[in-house]
Amino acid sequence: MKIQFVEKEMPEGEVEVTVAAAEKNQQVAKVIASLSALEKESPKVLSFKTADGIQLVRMADVIYVDVSETELLIYTTKDLLVTKGTLTQLLARMKNENVVQVSKHAAVNIAHLERLENSFFGSMLAKLSQGNQTMVSRRYVKKLTEQLGL
Repeated sequence: MKIQFVEKEMPEGEVEVTVAAAEKNQQVAKVIASLSALEKESPKVLSFKTADGIQLVRMADVIYVDVSETELLIYTTKDLLVTKGTLTQLLARMKNENVVQVSKHAAVNIAHLERLENSFFGSMLAKLSQGNQTMVSRRYVKKLTEQLGL
């Protein structure tokens, strides 16, 4: 791999990256994905408004998130937080490549994923740390396995 810097006249604060190769292969895809991840930069700590006040949670402590009617249930290594909002809004706030949506109502932190078990009709059961588990809808199985590098 050859890396070079070329100075170019551009608007202040803007960076342009070009990836050149003979063909778009897996290595090129990894480089592009890494560059995209740098741009997203996920927060290390998130704040949530709960009935008790405002709770701060380290992203590394989030095991999984589930939606129950109008509430977001955030399962962490320390406790369960209940807050308002949608899963889509929360995933946008998290900006974390380790947090993967696994169903219409749930997302898991793959850092806490211990194993996947086959279930009914192509879905899977995600076994997570601290005895937590959630279903992976067949619609999301492929996305999760790709994120795991399978």
